Amino acid sequence: MANVIRESDDNLPVVDYTDILQKIITYLRQQNLFKISGDRQRLLIKLDTIAANLSRQSIQNPLNSTRGVRSATVNFNQNFANSFPQLIQQIRDILRESLCTTLNTDNIAEFIGANLITNLEQFQGNSQQLGLIYNFNRQFTNLQKQKLSIDKNRFGGESLLKFHKVTISVQHINSFQSELQAGVENYIDNEVTCSSETEREELHEILEEEVENNESEFHKLQRIVDQETLGKLKKEAKITYLTYIIDNIGSVDATALIYLQTLRRRLRLIEYYITHQDKAYADYDVYYAGATVNYRDVFARAEAVDSLPIVPIIAGILGENTDRERGETQFIFGLKFKFNNPVQNQGGKSVFDYNLDILNPDSEEHQRELRDRYNREKFARKVLRRVFLYYFVFTCDDPQQEGYHPRNDLNYDPIHDFERKILPTFKSDNQEEKEALLRGIITGFKEYNVQGKIAILRKALQNFIHRDRILPTGNYSRQIVVRKSVLKKDINSNLDGNFFEDVVVSNPKQCLKYILIQNAGVETDALCQLPVNIEIEDIRYYLNQESQQFSWQYNIKEIPTLPILWIPRTKNNPCWNLYERHFQQHKHIIFSYNNTHLISDNITSEEAFIYHFSWSLLAYICISILLEKAPKNLFLPMVRLHEGTHKKPFPVEKFLANLSKIISYLLSEKYLSSSQGFRINNIDRFKINNGLNSLYSRLPKHFSFENIEPPQLDKLAIIVVASRETDAWYDSRRRRDRCSNMTGEVVSISSLDNGTIRIETVKTFSDNYHVRRLYRNPPILIDRISNLYRQGYRHFLYIAKAPYTSSLHITQTDVDEGLYFMSPSLIKELKGERDDIKIYPVFFDKYYVHKLKNFKSKSLYIQDTRQLMKVARDTKQQAIVFFNLFNGIEVGPKTDRFYNGVISYSTLLKIHSDVIDDNDIMRGLIDDNSLKNDILKYLTLFHFSRFEKTSQISLKLDPYENIIGDESFGALSVFPQMTETVEFNSLAFLTEVSKALMLD
Repeated sequence: MANVIRESDDNLPVVDYTDILQKIITYLRQQNLFKISGDRQRLLIKLDTIAANLSRQSIQNPLNSTRGVRSATVNFNQNFANSFPQLIQQIRDILRESLCTTLNTDNIAEFIGANLITNLEQFQGNSQQLGLIYNFNRQFTNLQKQKLSIDKNRFGGESLLKFHKVTISVQHINSFQSELQAGVENYIDNEVTCSSETEREELHEILEEEVENNESEFHKLQRIVDQETLGKLKKEAKITYLTYIIDNIGSVDATALIYLQTLRRRLRLIEYYITHQDKAYADYDVYYAGATVNYRDVFARAEAVDSLPIVPIIAGILGENTDRERGETQFIFGLKFKFNNPVQNQGGKSVFDYNLDILNPDSEEHQRELRDRYNREKFARKVLRRVFLYYFVFTCDDPQQEGYHPRNDLNYDPIHDFERKILPTFKSDNQEEKEALLRGIITGFKEYNVQGKIAILRKALQNFIHRDRILPTGNYSRQIVVRKSVLKKDINSNLDGNFFEDVVVSNPKQCLKYILIQNAGVETDALCQLPVNIEIEDIRYYLNQESQQFSWQYNIKEIPTLPILWIPRTKNNPCWNLYERHFQQHKHIIFSYNNTHLISDNITSEEAFIYHFSWSLLAYICISILLEKAPKNLFLPMVRLHEGTHKKPFPVEKFLANLSKIISYLLSEKYLSSSQGFRINNIDRFKINNGLNSLYSRLPKHFSFENIEPPQLDKLAIIVVASRETDAWYDSRRRRDRCSNMTGEVVSISSLDNGTIRIETVKTFSDNYHVRRLYRNPPILIDRISNLYRQGYRHFLYIAKAPYTSSLHITQTDVDEGLYFMSPSLIKELKGERDDIKIYPVFFDKYYVHKLKNFKSKSLYIQDTRQLMKVARDTKQQAIVFFNLFNGIEVGPKTDRFYNGVISYSTLLKIHSDVIDDNDIMRGLIDDNSLKNDILKYLTLFHFSRFEKTSQISLKLDPYENIIGDESFGALSVFPQMTETVEFNSLAFLTEVSKALMLD
């Protein structure tokens, strides 16, 4: 496996871990980590003491300079790159020697096979207690998937589900450059005082040179508008959704309508305030507990207001397409409301109460987070954002005041009071005054009964959305305006080629005040503008009588297993007590540790990194030694017991939970592995059963359908890919200078001779690449496709994150990088010269629907492409939605269950025409035929196979969360370097370790 990063990239920060590796070697020579039980069936690995001792040593920072570095992991300097394999192998050899001494044998593989590995069938049973016993023989029957349809000609009262979607159309994108140039020319002709016409002509010539130079500030401004405007458009779409509701709500409680109008007005005032032309960038700087936030930066983002208890949410991107012929870019999103529901893992607290706890300097969470040196700054920024947001939206006149009426809220000016009462304090250095002010704000919210207002608004909105009547489509004209104030009104600067304010080059974020979204019309202050249309639609889904019944069961015959446990062991630790009662009877490997490490407020970032680094490296190498000659079909279930709660986790337990998942993922390249934790507080049989179901969810399963013809497609491979940055700068202008860790998973679905369908995870993969290679020809992905082809696979569902750019496409970008893992260059490499291979490029996202009627089926689907075009229509027919899956399962109190999730699958046409025959994609995913039916049937069963609970069996809405998303293994592998502002990617580093171990 070639390593393309091993030779350092001079354009990236370089790292050298020599010092820490040598100190690890020194410690290992002094201490044996292994201990075998008296019956020789349990192997204890005690590396926690070494990690803790190392963390207290003086160790050189792997980075020589941290300035401007965002992440640094695997871009080794040349000397370290040469010595790295030998250092890793030296650590392995010392550990292997210690293990042989402990086991009293040189044949580790023979010992493991005879004493620690057992047959998974021995875990068969019906125990309701914590442990590894599970009912693998249970058959899950009476499962069903039922068809839905979208029909605009039926009555709303017949509909089962309701979906609100928004389409943002940006027009005239092809003419933006000429419009911007015309705006500057108009400024030169009418507003610049020139000494002569010759001087004016000279300015026009200079401007023409700027237009022709792609690196000029003229083009930099274009790129800023291109890349930074969608966030503003999404915020405008949320406010427009409120307008759409106000336009259609009809008869409603007058007070609720006032509160709805007030919410819309306050959100608009936020935008007005942060884009005020007369305010300098620094005017928006505020401070708390050592952290700084700039309100102009923070509230320019689309998600900035999402922490409100009741607010519209953009939930899911369903399409992005650009039609160059029409000069239009469209973005299609799902809409939903946040309804002040209980926050997960917060003891039933509503969103509003939870956020008041964040603001409250006397709350346990506030004080705990400010004591935590790793989270302190992040939490302080969270406080500053909520001070601004909650004050702007919820402050009002005193309701107890004589003559007060809710209508007063429509005229209340939060800006005036914020600048007078709040801003000066949060720009000061007086922490005590800030805390006193926060207490006063919270008291005011309670005395003014803000919670009551939220309840009234919530009830009115939910009643409105639950109505049967289909709403008319709403179209709202807006425009993107680039203000004239972005121009530098100094002729000498203009003659030097500087037509725009310096921030266009020095700080693009500061340019956001010059970009506005306004109602359509003539704007006298506009340098140039682009028309925008925001369309909101009410989509309905109807139940179809067509359904399919099926069942499934595990297939664990002849699967050997070796459990790996991660258990805290301190004096009288309840986790260790439970381990002795429920797990000790099984053969296993166990990592014990002190879960009180890293709790101290005095732990430095250097200590934490060394502890995390040492644990990661040594745990992975220890397991690798034990598995060097293990059977390839070995199953490695990793079980963790946690003393901490979701709300108050122990730092070490949280870290080791992530580490066990990362190691489990890496081990799955050769074996089958999974990781599951159990929090021992309030554990019950339901949590135990669900946890075990999750632990064993990756095991092979057999599915059987009732009364249908067996599928014609004998094999389908699902390949899921993603990446996570490993080495990069903060400077966005250097975004091409970065490296990433590529992760992926291969799932096999095959039709057996007896008519059943088998689903199993084949393997995972991981490697590190520079971005120049990542989206063009990553060898590890190409090798996986080739290996599967040799095994007889010809059809591949190739699934990656949606290649959406959040750009208006008024500038041209590199096609390959713009499409990421869907780039034509990469697809061409995957296909190679094999004419019979069928690669189906697929991406997905989630959106949410409201259930209007109760129904029995927990799983619903739509696969009629013509109907799905009503969900997301691409005028160029490049991105086609071909499949929607709905999870109808209900969890939690009924009052908190207002939306159900939907996963929407799309494919690309006319993008890879030189590589893939579009007719193959049409036959496999779009046209109505047996091949499409088989592929989508297999895909549905894959969703069912990943479901992780034992009751209300349904499809898992997102079976890709381990590879793609914020909770993916790649995301969990990131922790701070010795310098807190620099990220370290442990999965990427362990990938290099894995390759070093295989070299000899």
